[in-house]
Amino acid sequence: MSKLRLSGATSGYEEIKTADTGDNNTYQVGSTVTAVDVTASGTIQDAQGNVRALQVTIVNSTPYTVASGSSGKYFGLGTGSSVVTINNSNFAVGDIITIYNRLGTDATINFSGFTLAHIAGDGTNKTSVTLVAYGLCTLIYDRSGHIIINGNVS
Repeated sequence: MSKLRLSGATSGYEEIKTADTGDNNTYQVGSTVTAVDVTASGTIQDAQGNVRALQVTIVNSTPYTVASGSSGKYFGLGTGSSVVTINNSNFAVGDIITIYNRLGTDATINFSGFTLAHIAGDGTNKTSVTLVAYGLCTLIYDRSGHIIINGNVS
């Protein structure tokens, strides 16, 4: 096996392994890569943490507005959090959040600035929905101005 001293290295050498047939792609840090198989041991993380686990935010105030950059997060409604507001301007196409009502009473989810906010399976526009006590729902920002909610809501 050949060894190569990397530019700027102060000591030692690095092994260079021959790529498998067809495996001749080079990717720059920060570039967008699609259709690449990744095998890893341990935890794979991005800016929000472990990609296999939802980042948890416990909400203890009302009203609470879900901030931009919240895609992939789970919101647990705790003491004093009976109203959650979802603003169209805080979401981008493909964003997904999950809300769990940890309380023994219903909570309200308000929608602001959406062209269409609806429960999955029902195309009726909603300005708000009720998340039942101990209920769980997922919201998907489908396309510009459109959000779909699925779960224990009415």
